[in-house]
Amino acid sequence: MAKALLGQRVYMNDRLVLESARLRSRVHDLECLIEDLQNDNDRLRADLPEEAEATRQPAF
Repeated sequence: MAKALLGQRVYMNDRLVLESARLRSRVHDLECLIEDLQNDNDRLRADLPEEAEATRQPAF
């Protein structure tokens, strides 16, 4: 299946290797950011009184 997608010859293009590494790094950074934001959100929800959480406002 991979040969059908990539073709019979596999060659290493330095530009593609660098771009792939940059994208992997960016994905990792975004995953860390998401985790931090989820932790902050959980912490803020824990600080809310129960009445405020029950009356959530719609997000616009």
